[in-house]
Amino acid sequence: MAKLLCKDAYEKATAATRQQRIAWWQDARFGLFVHYGVHTVLGRNEWAMAIENWEIAEYEKLAGQFKPERGCTRKWARLAKQAGMKYAVLPTRHHEGFSLWDSKTNPYNTVNCCPDGFDVVAEFVESCRAEGLRVGFYFSLMDWHHPDSWRCVFDTEARARFLAYLRGMLGELLGGAYGKIDILWYDVPAPMQSIEGWDSLAMNQWVRELQPEIIINNRS
Repeated sequence: MAKLLCKDAYEKATAATRQQRIAWWQDARFGLFVHYGVHTVLGRNEWAMAIENWEIAEYEKLAGQFKPERGCTRKWARLAKQAGMKYAVLPTRHHEGFSLWDSKTNPYNTVNCCPDGFDVVAEFVESCRAEGLRVGFYFSLMDWHHPDSWRCVFDTEARARFLAYLRGMLGELLGGAYGKIDILWYDVPAPMQSIEGWDSLAMNQWVRELQPEIIINNRS
């Protein structure tokens, strides 16, 4: 990683290229945001695991019933294009902690756990590009599945492990395997409600080294 800039220096450096980076976004105005994951099996919303107080071991069993349809992302991208949308965002992992790609960092994923599972992220990226759509990755920081997610508030070793876990997954998504990614959509900074808690300054500088033109939202 290049030399870490302090917050003021980083904001000054990114401000210099900000307008250039977000010009397409301001022009696009209309895009698709898809929610897709293990919760789909329940036919309820993506917060079902927490709202309904599922035990982790019981919720994990649902992954064996989750059967992503090959080609589904092509249908989504085609519809988005027909509707006049300019970009699409896929939750690569939601709060349930389940990854929609062949993650080596997180074995709880579509390839390992789903019948006839495949890399949904890879197909999504290909589908968007085939329709001329910009590509966005939603990435949850909160994780109901990983044991260190809540321990990190009071346990510095757990925090270090969990941050390394997040970085491992971000590296898989943004390190070049899927090419140029246009949007990184973080969500829910709980339980670490500060940029210091998530080491966000360092993490986002590293993300920009991997994807210099990426747009990053403010939820980290």
